[in-house]
Amino acid sequence: MPISGKRYVFNKKNVDKSPTKTGVFALYDGTTLIFIGRATDKGVTIRSKLQDHLEGREGESTPRATHYKREETKSSVSREIELLAEYKDSFGGSPRANVPAV
Repeated sequence: MPISGKRYVFNKKNVDKSPTKTGVFALYDGTTLIFIGRATDKGVTIRSKLQDHLEGREGESTPRATHYKREETKSSVSREIELLAEYKDSFGGSPRANVPAV
């Protein structure tokens, strides 16, 4: 089951209001899902990961995202694996920004 709930505009104002908890998030370019990620604690939160993506510290593709969704969960690793498997089953691969650059 994909991340449900509200889509937020991917900007500093919204990212700075994101939770400081563990969980998963999805980045979109328009209506296209481009990245699925996780925040696993130990100082890494949904907010801090979204800030890293917004500011370009996680690659060149994700700062171009226009929207995001987020989901708080204590089992962020297993939830990320589940979301990536669902995406692969539906589209035959990973979201474009989840694929390492060659």
